[in-house]
Amino acid sequence: MLLAPSFNSLFITGLLVLTILMIVISNFKQFVRLDYYRKITILSLIAITVGVHGLIHLGVEVNYGFNPYNWFNI
Repeated sequence: MLLAPSFNSLFITGLLVLTILMIVISNFKQFVRLDYYRKITILSLIAITVGVHGLIHLGVEVNYGFNPYNWFNI
């Protein structure tokens, strides 16, 4: 189950989302100074990445019953 391609893509996109978040936070002052068009472009790419990651979560939940909220007893 943990070797399924959907789990691999979930792990990879999770790492990418975390990396993007760390880069944006560490360079926030430069991000604020960007022109409006570049901010919208960057935020749109981040939104697409998070959306794809969420869709992969949906597929993994349906096919394998994987729910990371169970780790926190939610």
